[in-house]
Amino acid sequence: MKKKDITITEIASLSGVNISTVSRAINHPEMVAEKTRQKVMYYVRKYDYKPNLFAQGLQTKKSRIVALVVPNFSNLSFANISKGVQERLNLSDYSIVIFNSHEDELLERRICKEIAKLHIDGVIFASGSSLIPPIDLLPEDTAKLFIDRDGSDINVDSLIFDFAGGLDKAVKHLKVRNHRKIALIAGDISSYTGQEKVLTFKKALQKHELPLHPNCIVDTLWSAKEGWNATEKLLSMEEAPTAIIAATDTLALGAIGAAASREYKIPEEISIVGFNNEPGSECFNPPLTTMKFSDYGIGNDAATLILKRIYQPDSELITTKYSLEIIERNTVGNARNY
Repeated sequence: MKKKDITITEIASLSGVNISTVSRAINHPEMVAEKTRQKVMYYVRKYDYKPNLFAQGLQTKKSRIVALVVPNFSNLSFANISKGVQERLNLSDYSIVIFNSHEDELLERRICKEIAKLHIDGVIFASGSSLIPPIDLLPEDTAKLFIDRDGSDINVDSLIFDFAGGLDKAVKHLKVRNHRKIALIAGDISSYTGQEKVLTFKKALQKHELPLHPNCIVDTLWSAKEGWNATEKLLSMEEAPTAIIAATDTLALGAIGAAASREYKIPEEISIVGFNNEPGSECFNPPLTTMKFSDYGIGNDAATLILKRIYQPDSELITTKYSLEIIERNTVGNARNY
């Protein structure tokens, strides 16, 4: 018997059980006696049986597919979130499709219309172009979850980063080292995330009685090259900042490169703080001081929550806020004297 030809009926015959028992052993193993489950799974593995998702969906009214909508594939943070989502879904025999919205509101609408056609069980929206994505275009029974957008007012589960707390800690960390002119490389300030970081940065400066200097908030896209270009602008100012907070570690990498190209000593002449503690940030030259949270862990949590919402649509609404902690490395020092 060829592995590719095996059917659920044949698995049932080989195992000496009925088809519904095979289905439960694969999809809901907790409902099947251990001895029976092991017998079924022996033949599933032996013949590399793959469930027919279309036929399975007709029976269960579930496609066993979750969509993840991210604003930018090139941002390492979203890559890590995607990995966390995918690996958790794999454990539950769910598949994932990923859409890149490019932080474009019209494209987000097109994506939602496409998702609606695919009969997908749940959709996870990472931060994008607007506060609330166009979920009105999705079927009402599609499970929904927001990452970095608050959906509590419209009854959508949400995982939120405490950017206000994180930026407050970053500004305080710099202030105690006598920095008074602090700049922000904000990312795309037309996006919801960019707008949030600008707003919380301004509030942190005000709280710590620090001035907001003209032209010290730079609007960029999310690449290291954009971080380099933004830093070039900042260091070309007549009175350049003594410290830069970058909205991601990728932007901070560009900032380090630009500062080094101008022969600035880090951290003696310019201090740089990143965000996200992206893999490899400890290997920058010098190692990057950054704000820590686990993108991968949040992806895992998001997948767990969307699966719960799929199978328990009336369960209690969940809103979780993730705090950020500073990791001190070697890119922050005392402010230079003018």
